Amino acid sequence: MAGRVKTWVWVVVGIVVLGILCLVTMAAAGLWYAKTHINIQSASTMSASEDFARIRKQFATQKPLIELDDRGHFEHANTDRPNGPHPPDALHVMAFDPDEGKVVRMEIPFWLLRLKVDSHISVGGDRIDLKDLRLTVEDLERFGPTLIVDHKGRGGERVLVWSQ
Repeated sequence: MAGRVKTWVWVVVGIVVLGILCLVTMAAAGLWYAKTHINIQSASTMSASEDFARIRKQFATQKPLIELDDRGHFEHANTDRPNGPHPPDALHVMAFDPDEGKVVRMEIPFWLLRLKVDSHISVGGDRIDLKDLRLTVEDLERFGPTLIVDHKGRGGERVLVWSQ
């Protein structure tokens, strides 16, 4: 009987160790993802404006898919557009905070958006929620590469979201 308990204990210990290794692996993968897909840099208002203008120029003929008021609340959806030529690969977010003098750039692959149970993205403590914007991942894929949000806040903050 002592042999059975000993075997059972080793099996439990093995399962616990395997679980801990899985958690450590997932944490390492999350850190790797954040390091490779999120970029935070110091920037002046002038250089940030130039970066935003460069990206915005790619979508010069498009209205943003979602228009927000100066407080960042949903105002209007411009969904009267044709389907895109192909589904986009990634959702890009660029945000500027003039108080901190930082630009945050983030790239989220669409396969990850499809996997997410909750449909929000956190950027510097602020949440961008696809449900609040009245969009689904399927909508974004259908529209193809497009300008999603171009928001300018009262205090000089700016957020640009696009798919490519």
